Amino acid sequence: MKACLASLTTLALFASPAIAQDNTSDAEGIDIEISGVLRERLTYIDNVNFAPENEDNGWFLIQRAQLTADATLTPDLRARVTLQSGVLEGDAFEPIQRNDLDIQEAYLEIGPKNAFVRIGRQEVGLGSYRLVSNRDGTNIKRTWDGVRGVATLGDFTVQAMALSEVVVEPEGVFNDPIAEGDTLAGVYLTGPAPIGEFDAYFLYSGFDARRTIEGTDEQDRYTIGARWFGESGQLFWNMEGLYQFGSHGDIDISAWSLATNTGLRFEDAPWKPEIMLSANIASGDGENGDGTLGTFDALFPRGNYFSQAAILGPSNFTNINPSARLRPNEDIELFADVNFYWRLEEDDGVYGPPFILLRAPGGSDARFVNTSISAGASWRVSEQFDLALIGTHSNPGRFIEETGPAANISFVEFTAQYRF
Repeated sequence: MKACLASLTTLALFASPAIAQDNTSDAEGIDIEISGVLRERLTYIDNVNFAPENEDNGWFLIQRAQLTADATLTPDLRARVTLQSGVLEGDAFEPIQRNDLDIQEAYLEIGPKNAFVRIGRQEVGLGSYRLVSNRDGTNIKRTWDGVRGVATLGDFTVQAMALSEVVVEPEGVFNDPIAEGDTLAGVYLTGPAPIGEFDAYFLYSGFDARRTIEGTDEQDRYTIGARWFGESGQLFWNMEGLYQFGSHGDIDISAWSLATNTGLRFEDAPWKPEIMLSANIASGDGENGDGTLGTFDALFPRGNYFSQAAILGPSNFTNINPSARLRPNEDIELFADVNFYWRLEEDDGVYGPPFILLRAPGGSDARFVNTSISAGASWRVSEQFDLALIGTHSNPGRFIEETGPAANISFVEFTAQYRF
């Protein structure tokens, strides 16, 4: 708790002279706006990775404190600086949950708001956050150093980027370095479709040492994909397909994935119910040592693909995920879902969200991995203050039972967040 108080004190010292300038302009016409976030999160999880003796089991308290200054220097020159402190109290330890104090964003934005270049440290999220996300679910969000351009041309928006991921150093102040070799570059286009909207993209990701089922090696991976999304009447949808190619050391990459969300909203009914079916599939490595790596890599995704507990990742899998939501009023939302998860290829394993091999394929030819049931509620108490409660229970399937520890996982998370 001492680290928590120290972080808040430091942020307060940075904030105190600036808050007086909030939403004001000086004689030269420079506008400065100050905003911030304080998020407190209490989490309980047992049997992490299905293991009763896992050292990360138990209760822990996570705090995120952010302070942001946005400056409009001229109509075509803007700047942002965000300081972030993330502390964790409890037995669990993950680098992306702790950071004493560092710069989350620090960039210049040059050009009008419909056609600008952003230079410096920045958060990035693309499309449905399936491949590139700011990873808001973790305490320390993902950020990048580099250049990104955004231009709106009529009904179309195009982004081009060349970025290097920033490494989280849990201890120390202002010491987060650029990752050696973890890079992202490409072009992302959004525009209207005959019905709904579409995204189309071509991305390059480079890793100096990427661990896969075929071993750890230098990797160059290219992803080409498209996404169709929108709503019409009660129906809404989000469908995305992509193909990946490139090289992993001396072997070729050939991987693919398809994701679909289709649902109905009944806005005129009491509590405005919403039902949705998500069905997804991603390739695995069909034969180890055949000269081709077939495992789909979600690159830099959000962690909570299949539940807030973030147990399983989107590689070598098929899953079906029905869900329902209710809105008793404009400020309260209730949800529940069930997720069924299988392996796609018997010769490939099961992965966690950051492309970490959770279970190797040897020892079982079973495909069924897990069933998770989740439920939760969120309450917007005011424009500045939110509360949320989420629970997940995961029941391992035959593959997990035959390849190692296979305890049920229980997860509960309570979040309180204040914005100013």
